[in-house]
Amino acid sequence: MDNVLCFNAEKDLDNQKFDILCAYLGDGAWQDPSSFYPALEKALKNSDTLPDGIVIYVPSGKINDCLQHWKNEDLQDSFLDRLSKNNVCFTKALYFIDISDGIFKMHEGYTSSSSSLPLQVNDVTDFYSTGLRKLAERNNVLHVAPAGHTFKHPSGRISKMFIQSRDIAATETELQFVANGLRTLVENVDWIKIKTIYIDTMGIYSIVKEAALTAGCSANIESYHSYDFLKELNLPIDDYLVVISASTSGGMARDLVNRNFCKDKIVTLIDVEVRPSISHVLINLSSTSLLQGVSNVDGNETDIELVGEHFSYKAKPPKQVTVGIPHKPKHLPDILKDFCISGINPINQRVDIIEKSPLLSLKPENLHTSIKFNHWLDAELKWSLSSSIDTVIFSDDGASKILAQKASEFIQSNSGNRKSPLLLKWPDINKEKLQDSTGVIVVTAFAGDGGKLRQISRDLREYESKTIPRHFLIGVGLPQSMASWKKLEQFLVRNATPRFYNFSVWKVLPLGPDNIQKSWDELAQLAAKADNESTSPLDIITLDEAERCYEELSNYVAQASASLLPNTNGDSLKLTEGFVFFDDKFDDEIDSITQSATLLTIAAVLQTAREHADPEKCLRPTNYQSVIISPENFLRFNDDILQACILRASLPSELDYSSDHHLSELMKEFLYKVFTRHKHPFGYAALEFAGALAVGKLKLKKEHCRELVEKSVKSIGSESRVLTGFLLMAMPKS
Repeated sequence: MDNVLCFNAEKDLDNQKFDILCAYLGDGAWQDPSSFYPALEKALKNSDTLPDGIVIYVPSGKINDCLQHWKNEDLQDSFLDRLSKNNVCFTKALYFIDISDGIFKMHEGYTSSSSSLPLQVNDVTDFYSTGLRKLAERNNVLHVAPAGHTFKHPSGRISKMFIQSRDIAATETELQFVANGLRTLVENVDWIKIKTIYIDTMGIYSIVKEAALTAGCSANIESYHSYDFLKELNLPIDDYLVVISASTSGGMARDLVNRNFCKDKIVTLIDVEVRPSISHVLINLSSTSLLQGVSNVDGNETDIELVGEHFSYKAKPPKQVTVGIPHKPKHLPDILKDFCISGINPINQRVDIIEKSPLLSLKPENLHTSIKFNHWLDAELKWSLSSSIDTVIFSDDGASKILAQKASEFIQSNSGNRKSPLLLKWPDINKEKLQDSTGVIVVTAFAGDGGKLRQISRDLREYESKTIPRHFLIGVGLPQSMASWKKLEQFLVRNATPRFYNFSVWKVLPLGPDNIQKSWDELAQLAAKADNESTSPLDIITLDEAERCYEELSNYVAQASASLLPNTNGDSLKLTEGFVFFDDKFDDEIDSITQSATLLTIAAVLQTAREHADPEKCLRPTNYQSVIISPENFLRFNDDILQACILRASLPSELDYSSDHHLSELMKEFLYKVFTRHKHPFGYAALEFAGALAVGKLKLKKEHCRELVEKSVKSIGSESRVLTGFLLMAMPKS
């Protein structure tokens, strides 16, 4: 659903920060209540926590429809129920904001009887500006030149930054949102009187056109194509407006002002700072995270020339990254020491108490008995725990209770009166239980990106009568990335005082994006597709034989729903001695190493590679060069299970060899050897490679893929029906 654009903002009131969920609803959300309320619910689901307030921005002419839909009592009650927990309504106010005639008009939709959250027009104006900045971040409008490079702008200026303003709006709803911002947030512009609007690039035409239509402006829109015809632009006689797509220096606006254009009639959509002396700035990137880490120009870089309205550069071949010791995660050895042999659950094993089947999960008993962890826990509590903490809260996940009891025993033994602290299980907490609390420690054994911790933090803010000391203590963090972990920490430690809450974690091991989980889903979808396949793409395989191959494929996929695909002999993929990231510490127990332990290790290594500080060793692509896992990795890590884990833990872009003829041919030759030796150790990962090829995760040039399939099937035939089935499904369509 693209009918809703939502973002979170903050309101400071009485030394307390309140979370405000803001939503802009597009045209498709106003047809009837059955589309209106799902749009609101989608916005609510995208919020990190239950918000203190909700602000709904209503496009011009839609406020009556909105208020009419809101009167539907059944649907309204159902929506308001979502804002409550334990009979406490967390959301104190909901406002509808009518955007019309270039101003914001407020309509109260709901206020809590117990407490209110008063908002003014200047608040919702600030929220809207926040939404524009967050949209700029979300849509990556700022391009930073890769290491060793700079941008040469059309003005001749050299910079590490380039802003692509046409990327600010990716959907119709986003386009309307930006256009309404241009119409409403830019002051002292009489849109009705404007005869001509000048733009510097056609990339922003749709935004400016939408803003003009919203304002009832029938002005002509003319592009002077960046600096190409800027000198030929003369000061108009009639009313005008100049809209500059983006700026990093203010050079174009300054040039116009020097030629007697009025600064009040110049608008820069996106800039890196506010420049009131030369133009309005709609979106100021200085208050976003986009400018963090932008380095200065040292004069020794290679220029990427920006030509006209777009940018051009000499296409580079993909950068190849070979995984090795530099990519070893810092905390991997300690995690493996305590969990490798018996502490990692099988792949996709269901954990009943949380009613989920995580791809990779750790066993709590290994954490609780870890000598290193318990030494750390004891020292952390001694050094960091506030003496005012008298309440311990743990998440109901089957792993955190013992940890909470240890914290409780520590508090009791170190308190003067030996009083036992209050021990509470989340979500069974409420205002009454916390009314006398003087400090809280929140304990969890394991955390991913911290969704549950965010919920607990939000609940505590609602239930605590005042801001009191708080401490978050985590055993092991398994986030998608260190960036997401840092965001979690920043969210949890903030409060209404200048001080931060405490945040402690023993070890953090990022495991990469959720796409690893998707590889099992993609194989299941491939099997379903094979079940319905009624043709053979190769003449050498008859239809009857192809159907038997497809059936065998489906059987193998079904049996591997909680494991990697086996070899063509039906045996599980296994590790041999000498795995570089195990430091030879598990060679004597190599038969006890599970597939999940190996997958966890490879996933962590690849994520470390993506976040590596050295550009030459970093697996993260830029806008100017793709990055792939070098084919050499499959020779260096030649155990079948290691090859399979690399395939599963990689992103599709990291296995896309189709853009380079040489690399594609190299992979074709390697895969042919793997497929034709599928009965031998060198080819034991053949089904994993063929599966990755069939689902489109591993990509070669089309002609190379076709040649590979034809030659391999001709060599294999019905010797391995399951492998042939995968290869037939991988055959490119004509």
